[in-house]
Amino acid sequence: MAKKEDFDMMVRRMINGSDVVVEVIDARFPSLSRAKRYENRVLKNRSKKLFVAMNKVDLVPNKVVQKWKSILNKEGIYVIPTSARERLSTTILRNSIISAVGKDFFYITACFIGLPNTGKSSLINILKGRSSAPVSPIPGFTRALQVLRITTRLRIFDTPGVIPIKLSLANQVLLGVIRPEKLPDYMKAAWALVHKIDQLNPGILSETYEIEYDSPPEFLEKFAEKRHKRKKGGGLDLETAAVIFMNEHINKARIPVWENPDDYLLNKEKEEI
Repeated sequence: MAKKEDFDMMVRRMINGSDVVVEVIDARFPSLSRAKRYENRVLKNRSKKLFVAMNKVDLVPNKVVQKWKSILNKEGIYVIPTSARERLSTTILRNSIISAVGKDFFYITACFIGLPNTGKSSLINILKGRSSAPVSPIPGFTRALQVLRITTRLRIFDTPGVIPIKLSLANQVLLGVIRPEKLPDYMKAAWALVHKIDQLNPGILSETYEIEYDSPPEFLEKFAEKRHKRKKGGGLDLETAAVIFMNEHINKARIPVWENPDDYLLNKEKEEI
């Protein structure tokens, strides 16, 4: 299996060989799912065009989407809100890619980059018009570079998702870039996810699951009890419950949670000061 450094080198090589770079981010967590080192690499090269496809907008209120779009536009990022599941703005994305390159260039090469589980391959399949890039609910399913012909003029590189080195375990679980089954400690990861969701959207877990709790361990215990997850001896099977809970967030998007754009602006202002 190739190392993470090999994937990173592959992505950088594809960026260098592309006319247009499309970064796919999760509309629920725009700041957390951005790969800024790749963005900066593209923005420094005036011969390349960067688009950010803010995918999964169907999971976020429109007013939140528009606020994030405005914020990123002010940072010099051209944002196209999309939803692969609802096929929203996929035609706009395709036309934007094609029109970004002058008519003097017959062939256009675009590179799709982003973290695992942002929906890169799903968007590409829609642009193609038929299934061409393998799609799986398992994060990181795209393991090797794929070159796809979208139209007579347009070629697309579908690159493997690369997890930023500084991305914490809690944020990895929140973003769904890591399979719960691969985690060393299911319960601690689930606790971290509960804590993260409580920070972003207080009360949403109680509302979603009808569970009142004072701490992440208490939530997991009540979740296991509600789902009737018990071991042979009768005790609660917290590990199984933890995996179920994380999968419901990662694969089923059951929990309506997202980053607050106002909090992002406030934290950004504090950092600048």
